[in-house]
Amino acid sequence: MAIDIKAELTRPPALILAALAALGWVLFALSSWSATSVQKAQRLQIADLSAKSERLSADLARQVEAAGSIADLQAKVSATREELTRVSQTRSDVQNELATAQRSLLSVRRELSDADRTLQAQNQRLNDAQATAETTAAQASDQQAAPASRRGRKWSRRGRQSRGFSISRSR
Repeated sequence: MAIDIKAELTRPPALILAALAALGWVLFALSSWSATSVQKAQRLQIADLSAKSERLSADLARQVEAAGSIADLQAKVSATREELTRVSQTRSDVQNELATAQRSLLSVRRELSDADRTLQAQNQRLNDAQATAETTAAQASDQQAAPASRRGRKWSRRGRQSRGFSISRSR
């Protein structure tokens, strides 16, 4: 029995089977092409995701480093604030001491000024007393010399001479 392919292809079940086989091959080819295209798209997507993952890892590392830096900076800011508080307190203490010292200095200056005025007044009184004493001494000397000079004076050409002292006239 020989199979006649032309006769077999004219029968409806054989035609349906042949059409289904051709359709299967077409679907297989489309499926293979589609799978290849999907695989290619997936590979590209995997490459993009890998690059994004690397970028995100690098960003995370920078942020972790920055967070460490931020923690260090916050510690430094805290230490600086404490130092500022100490310096402000010291400044306030020094200002209070300065105000006290200035008041003391002003008081000492007033006392010095009063002492200076008192010293000047006492010096003036001393000068007045010395002048008065000199005037009194001169008057007393003149009074004592007047009676003695009348007794026993000697006159000469060179000037007057009295006992033990001489007064010269210049011409």
